[in-house]
Amino acid sequence: MLGRIAIHLSDDKACTRRIEAGILLAKAHQAELVGIYAPGGIIGRTYEESIMPPDVSKLLRGRYDEDRAAVQKVYTEKTAAAGIQADWRVPKGETDAALSLHSRYCDLIIMSKGDQSDSFSAFTPNLPETVMMAAGRPVLMIPNFGAIESIGQRVLYCWDQRREAARAFADAAPLLRESKELAVLEIDREEDVLQSQDLRDDDFSRYCVSLGYPKPKSLLKRSEGFGVGNVILNTATDLASDLIVMGAYGHSRMRQWVMGGASRTLLSSMTVPVLLSN
Repeated sequence: MLGRIAIHLSDDKACTRRIEAGILLAKAHQAELVGIYAPGGIIGRTYEESIMPPDVSKLLRGRYDEDRAAVQKVYTEKTAAAGIQADWRVPKGETDAALSLHSRYCDLIIMSKGDQSDSFSAFTPNLPETVMMAAGRPVLMIPNFGAIESIGQRVLYCWDQRREAARAFADAAPLLRESKELAVLEIDREEDVLQSQDLRDDDFSRYCVSLGYPKPKSLLKRSEGFGVGNVILNTATDLASDLIVMGAYGHSRMRQWVMGGASRTLLSSMTVPVLLSN
């Protein structure tokens, strides 16, 4: 069971969807929500800069206060109506650092990809990618469209024998324990490598059962002609999965995180929530 769930709150268009997803999870797990209002960028910081002209600083401060009050009203009303224990935090400083820090006091943090038409995304590029690499906690990415009726009842887990995938599996434990169906997807599995290490076809399935998870449906697929990310998304659609769990792959370049191909595809085209962990 999840105990504490963080939600990234801001004045972007997808904020309400993140709140509703958080309430859905909190109800299912009897968990506490921690809303973190950290918009960052020009709106969140420059009104504090001493170099700003007083009239400009006052204007930005007023805009910031109005946006914050509107988001707090939605968050407070929705969580109260759902009977969810909810906290509200307003950290200062860099958005990615604040979200990463607060998420370490929770089981996961709920985020979503900024829309190109959303002014918020222009001020905080690659924010989810940065947080998922720096936080030390899994990031639950919420798609910007489509109905979300459940999260974690029918899980698709992506396994490739690598550290990041193993980390994601461990971080998803509170969700996997409550799942009803579990499918384990391996793409482009290197059979000769597994055989040389004396690994068996049913090793992962037996591991899942030993932890008390549903006995998984094992799927082996090839990515040639489709791409790994598209295979994952198509499989999730075929299985009617309501959650994808996978490792986040990438590296840092001047504080801008560069994601692996499959991770990029899922973040740009996801149709169901995706739990990523590094």
